[in-house]
Amino acid sequence: MNFTEMTGGSYAAFSASQFLERKINSFEYNIPVVVYEIDEGIFSKVKNKAEDYFGSDAKIITADGDTQKLKEVPFVDTLIIQPVPYIERKRFGFGDLVEIIRRLRDPDGCPWDRAQTYDSIRACAIEEAYELVEAVELKDKDKILEESGDVMLQGLFHASIAEDNGDFNFNDMISALAYKLVSRHTHIFGAHKAANEEQALNFWEKAKAKEKGQKSVGDKLDSVPKTFSALMRALKVQKIIKKTGFEFPSVDNALDKVREETAEFAEATDNLEEEAGDLLFSVVNLLRMHRIDPEIALNATIDKFIRRFLYVDQKAREAGVALEECSLETMEDWYQEYKRLYEHSCR
Repeated sequence: MNFTEMTGGSYAAFSASQFLERKINSFEYNIPVVVYEIDEGIFSKVKNKAEDYFGSDAKIITADGDTQKLKEVPFVDTLIIQPVPYIERKRFGFGDLVEIIRRLRDPDGCPWDRAQTYDSIRACAIEEAYELVEAVELKDKDKILEESGDVMLQGLFHASIAEDNGDFNFNDMISALAYKLVSRHTHIFGAHKAANEEQALNFWEKAKAKEKGQKSVGDKLDSVPKTFSALMRALKVQKIIKKTGFEFPSVDNALDKVREETAEFAEATDNLEEEAGDLLFSVVNLLRMHRIDPEIALNATIDKFIRRFLYVDQKAREAGVALEECSLETMEDWYQEYKRLYEHSCR
C-alpha cells in the first residue's frame, strides 16, 4: 500500500502493536497518522486508543479511499487518520498547545499575552496552584481537570517567554523535567530499591542533593524559597532539620513546647511579635509530627469559620438587626446553633 500517495506527502506510521504500546502517547496532529497491520482481534483496542487521542469524529481514509468518521469505521487492517486544523478540533496534542501559546504571543497575536513577562505573571502561578488545591479539597473532578490545565499553562507560558527572550525553549523545559524525574528516581530507573514511601523519598532527596551540589544542611536550607508562605517555609525547614536528628523525642514533647511558647506569649510585655513567631513555629512542628500540613489545616478552618459566620449574618438579617447591633452572646448562640444543625461531627 502506498501511504505517501494516500496521505499526499509526509505522515507518521505505526504498526498496530507499536501504536498500542503505552510509551506511544504523543502524536503529531498536523500530518496524517497511519496505523497498519491491524488484526481483527485488536481492532477495538486500536480504535479506542485512536478515539481517545484524536476524537471519535476524526476523519479516516480507508484503504479503498473512502472517508469516514472514526466512530463509524468497521474493521479495517489500516487506518489513516487525517489532520484537521487545531481551531477545528476537539482533541489536541502537546504540540498543539505549544503552537497555540506561540500564536497568542505572535506579533499580531493577543496584546495581553504578548505584553507578559516572567515578573508580570509570577502571581498567576500561585493563584492557579491554590485553585487546583481548592478543586482537590472540593473533590470536584471537572474542576480538577480544568485547574490542572491552568497550572500546566503557567509553566508553558514561562517557556514561551523564555523562547522569545532566547533563554530556553519548550523542548529544553520538557527535557529538563524528564531528566530530573529519571535521575532522581534511582529506585525506579537505577540500582536502588525502595520498600516504602519513606525510603523512596530518601533516595529522591539524596539524588536531588547530589544533583544540586548540596553538601551541607546550610545548602539545603538556602534552597528553601523565601517566597513560600510562612507556614510552608516553616514546614519545609523543619523537615530538613529533622533529618539531622534534631527532633523532639515524641509528639508529647512537641505539645509541651507549644504550651511553653503559649505561656511565654501570654506573659510577654514586649517582643510580642517574636513570641508570636515562636508560638506559631512550635505549632507547625507539632502538626508536622502528626503528618498534618499546616497550610491545608488552616485553610480548612478558615473555610469552616466563614460558613459558620455567614449563618450568623443570615440570622441577623432574618431578625432585621444589623450585625454590629447584635450582642456577642446572641452572635455566639447563632454560631453554636449552626454547629449543632449542620455539622454532624459536633452533635
